[in-house]
Amino acid sequence: MAMTGEEVGYRDAMRQVQRSLQRRLHMLQEEYDGADADRQKELRVRMDEVKRMQHVVESLHR
Repeated sequence: MAMTGEEVGYRDAMRQVQRSLQRRLHMLQEEYDGADADRQKELRVRMDEVKRMQHVVESLHR
């Protein structure tokens, strides 16, 4: 079954969003590893937000 141009575009856009969120999570994790306890709390909140966004994007993809 061939995909329409719109379907291909949607799939590519979803893939780009997923990659962007994964890069952001990786950057936050690297910063977290070298941070003090107070900064780690803040970074954990941000990482949790990114993970929630990943779940939202995954649910849109299905």
